[in-house]
Amino acid sequence: MQKKPMHPSRLVAIAFGAVAALGTILLSTPMATKSGESTPITDALFTAVSAVTVTGLSVVDTQLHWNMFGHVVIALLIQVGGFGIVGFATLIGYLLDGRISLQNRLSSSSESATAIAPNVKTLLLNILKMMLFFQTLGFIFLFFRFLTKYGYSVSEAFGHGLFHGISAFNNAGFSLYSDSLIGFADDGWILVPIFMATMLGSLGFPVLAEIRDRLKLVIYRLRKKVAPYTMPPQWSLNSRIILWSTLVLVVLGTLYVALLEWNNAATLGQMDPLSKFINSVFAAVMPRTAGFNSVDIAALNPATWLGMDMLMFIGGGSASTAGGIKIGTAVILIFIIYTEIRGETAVNVGNRRLPRSIQRQALAIISLTSLAILSATIVLRLTTEFSLDKILFEVISAVCTVGLSTGITADLHEPGKVMLSVLMFIGRLGPISIATALALRKTKRHFEYPRERPLIG
Repeated sequence: MQKKPMHPSRLVAIAFGAVAALGTILLSTPMATKSGESTPITDALFTAVSAVTVTGLSVVDTQLHWNMFGHVVIALLIQVGGFGIVGFATLIGYLLDGRISLQNRLSSSSESATAIAPNVKTLLLNILKMMLFFQTLGFIFLFFRFLTKYGYSVSEAFGHGLFHGISAFNNAGFSLYSDSLIGFADDGWILVPIFMATMLGSLGFPVLAEIRDRLKLVIYRLRKKVAPYTMPPQWSLNSRIILWSTLVLVVLGTLYVALLEWNNAATLGQMDPLSKFINSVFAAVMPRTAGFNSVDIAALNPATWLGMDMLMFIGGGSASTAGGIKIGTAVILIFIIYTEIRGETAVNVGNRRLPRSIQRQALAIISLTSLAILSATIVLRLTTEFSLDKILFEVISAVCTVGLSTGITADLHEPGKVMLSVLMFIGRLGPISIATALALRKTKRHFEYPRERPLIG
């Protein structure tokens, strides 16, 4: 009897679990620490899971606790985790679009000339090339800045530039500085490359591939002097949703942070106007994707925390290293509500009608993510002395794999650290697994029950 193949969502969970376990073993050894002492297994597990899920939360000081070997292990976990997340999510997207087995050659064409991958190998290579390209670009900017402005040696500038380039594009948020990037709050040449790499990484491979292909087409037409110099056909619905929503969230997030923190002496208050603006943009980008911070998160206004909670919950684009429920999921929910208010029967986004299966998947992801956040928040509120707003911020940061912290993570009890580790793992793999399981599972009923409408509202 032919053996039934393993479900993709189970396979990816096992793969990520194995990488996290290996990282835990390596980080728990004395050769990974500056002190030469072993790291408690809970702390090593937390760091490994945080790195492989590209979250960025930490219970130890990344700069002071880990030596170069530990930093290399963390960087490798981030790289493997980031590539695995983007690769698996993109493969699943192509699989569901074409209804073709992963074991076979993938052939996929989107609405508007997005990248066509003849097989799995080519697709994964394209993803790897794109990731390495943007990481290298970020590394070059940071390397020369560290070398020329801060007097680092070539090896120091190389190591710091490479680590932060990898961490930024993969939306990991790990930094080699105890205060994250607060020491560079007045240096736009450090902050801008990092938040640009982070934002690009949050768009997702399908969007980046479409942008790349459109640029190639425009350059080709210009070189061949093909007239008129028109753009390709309409952007795909996925790209339109992610690009427009990203712009809206960054603008609104920047205005929100700037308005609340402009005169806060502990955050933006002491900066010049240009630095205030750059740091406001930085603070608006990071909650949706990565855990870097250029101002003290603990010193922010509690209302700012609440705004960041919402940004963290939404996250970035699908098939990206960003966390959250994903932009597409949030936009679908908004249009479902909009459609219901208008009394229409079909949910339309732009000039496209959404399948009911996509609507159900979006509602399932939002509901289950909210349930995980609510449950963990209640448990930590009952078992710790921290305030509700700080606990909620920390839990959302873990579940949505962001990595920002008000400073309470390191002070949690051991069960609390384990809980956050589990939340990071579930938060990273949960939405992908849920979407995959729901999309691949179709049960045909040969009968229907009688219809009846319960009271709603």
